[in-house]
Amino acid sequence: MASCFEMKESRFYRLSLVLPLAVPVLIAPLLVLDFQLPEWLGWVVLVTVYSGIIGGLPYLVLVGLLFWWGRRKSDTQFRRALIFSPIFMLAVFAMLLVLATSCEGWLRPEDALPASEVLRMLLSCVPFILGFGYFYVLVVFEAAFVLRRRGALMPLRAI
Repeated sequence: MASCFEMKESRFYRLSLVLPLAVPVLIAPLLVLDFQLPEWLGWVVLVTVYSGIIGGLPYLVLVGLLFWWGRRKSDTQFRRALIFSPIFMLAVFAMLLVLATSCEGWLRPEDALPASEVLRMLLSCVPFILGFGYFYVLVVFEAAFVLRRRGALMPLRAI
């Protein structure tokens, strides 16, 4: 059964890279507007919005690197890179954290953080980076599976 809207699977995966930035932006108004949310849902919204704030710049760097790397790669290679993207995000986040704290230490030596504190900051972010990252990967691959079954996605091999 052909759908009236078909998209190449590779395009879907590339478009899905906006999801980790779009979700925090779309749910951020829930923090500002006067909604009575259950406490647990309020915490989920808060952590999700802060994940977009804290991880937004490193994620943009990661997406830029993925697009640069993926220019001449096959769809299967790009899809495989998406599977490993949360691990790559750890590396990008660590480099930017070290760069930011080094710049702060150079500009304001009296406020410089010791290396142990920077490592503690990085280690405290690892569960969030991997948790949110693989949650988004799971959502994207499940959405691709459902859309493929409904005929809205052309499989990689059909391209």
